[in-house]
Amino acid sequence: MTPTLESLATCFQGLLPAQFFTCSADGVPNAAYLSHVDYVDASHVALSFQFFNKSRRNIAENPRAMVMVPDPDTGQGWCLRLRYVRSETSGPLFDRMALRIEAIASYCGLKGIFKLRAADVYEVLGIEAAPEETGLAPVDSQGRARASREANPIFTITALQDLASRLHGADSLEALVDSILEGLDTSFGFKHSMMLVPTEEEGVLVTIATRGYAEDGAGAEVRHGEGIGGLVAEARKPIRVSGLMRGMLYALAMHKAARATSPAAPVRRIALPGLPNPESQLGVPLLVRGELVGVLCLESEVPYRFHEEDKASIELLGSYLAIAIQNVQWQEREAEASQTTTESPAPPSPVPGSTPGPPTRGIVYYEGDDAILVDDEYLIRGLPARILWRLLRVRETTGREEFTNRELRLDKSLQLPEWKDNLESRLLLLRRRLDEKRPDIRIVPRGRGRFALQVTAPLTLTTRE
Repeated sequence: MTPTLESLATCFQGLLPAQFFTCSADGVPNAAYLSHVDYVDASHVALSFQFFNKSRRNIAENPRAMVMVPDPDTGQGWCLRLRYVRSETSGPLFDRMALRIEAIASYCGLKGIFKLRAADVYEVLGIEAAPEETGLAPVDSQGRARASREANPIFTITALQDLASRLHGADSLEALVDSILEGLDTSFGFKHSMMLVPTEEEGVLVTIATRGYAEDGAGAEVRHGEGIGGLVAEARKPIRVSGLMRGMLYALAMHKAARATSPAAPVRRIALPGLPNPESQLGVPLLVRGELVGVLCLESEVPYRFHEEDKASIELLGSYLAIAIQNVQWQEREAEASQTTTESPAPPSPVPGSTPGPPTRGIVYYEGDDAILVDDEYLIRGLPARILWRLLRVRETTGREEFTNRELRLDKSLQLPEWKDNLESRLLLLRRRLDEKRPDIRIVPRGRGRFALQVTAPLTLTTRE
């Protein structure tokens, strides 16, 4: 049966590089590797135009070309005979291709350099198997390999129902976030995931939860346009990248000298977790009525883990998770509205001659950087740092150890945004960062809208510019 472009969907995921063949008007051929071949419709594909000036000159003289796309499931190569139609430098097609290329470029330190100049649209005049690239796996009636996709579906009704039941049982933001990542692991098989939320600083996201990594990474920051999470936040669209490592190697091969001139990547004080050799990545914006609630990032060492057919399910899942997060935050705020601050007795003074306790922790708040260091080691910055410093100072001066979310919201010194302060997510981030790095200073929930600051080591508090 004659293959169609729809039957070659796996060939357009970029797992294996495509080869582009053109010929000048006087018959001189040229061959080049392509970064991306994109499916447009049943009779058209789009090729990424980035660096291939010779190929572009040939197309201007002779609009006929051929591209060979390998099927990653079978190894079978497919030759598409093409006729140049037009170039697009804006619009949905261009944006989709540019996002994928930018996602790869950002991992190579080439953001802003390795850019898509145009999406060149070609009419497909014919499709034939490449005799020198014969596939080995069996094919179905449409000439397409029986990929492992059929044996490992992702977004099944059962998996979605299981995730929904987990979310319904969550009574706090922390429980909800953990349920989301746990459900994605156990029900969908996404072993490596993280959740990022916007900060009070424009264009910056912060990691509040991860799963599947050796390091927790709570507090790791990502700017808009940086990595797949930052690109998703900037574009507010899902981004799916397959064959990530191959794309990175391709980018580096095309720009060996670019590293020396590219802008240095921003220094992170907390390292963002990630797989050393990811093959597939998926970023999903969590949107409610146009508002970005967060970004969900998934990655896998399995090529082609996230499929084009799942796009609608991915977008629907993102909207559902965003609504769930927003609802639980509203519930927590309603519960805390009736809470009042309860005074706690001052901590007992150490008895002279008793067994020596833990060493004194030196905590320094740098006002200029809005950051806290403990024993000269960076802990946290921004609003979570201001919250912790305020709690520590109150404890030092009054002995009080129990607090409410409401009193923090009313404290003007914390400079919470008047709208959408996301206090719950900042407290969650602070609690996890302390648990990971400073377990002798803990924030312990005492019910909705209430928590205690537990300190098991002597502290010295210092403020510096």
